[in-house]
Amino acid sequence: MAWDPKYPAFGVIKIDGKRVHLYSTRDSYTTITCDRPVVNAMWAGSFLNVTLDNKKVRRYSSRDSYSTI
Repeated sequence: MAWDPKYPAFGVIKIDGKRVHLYSTRDSYTTITCDRPVVNAMWAGSFLNVTLDNKKVRRYSSRDSYSTI
């Protein structure tokens, strides 16, 4: 299942160690948890690109589905 368009439309991402919080409103968010610390996360259209501390980039097409690029 793809991302709900409200997440990339709102566009706010907060990195918290191994977690990434994706906001859909000022007070509402969903969380992705990674196995390594996150150093960067950004929207690329309807995909979320998450860079880990080992320099690998995960491209999330939904909360539970990603590929390593």
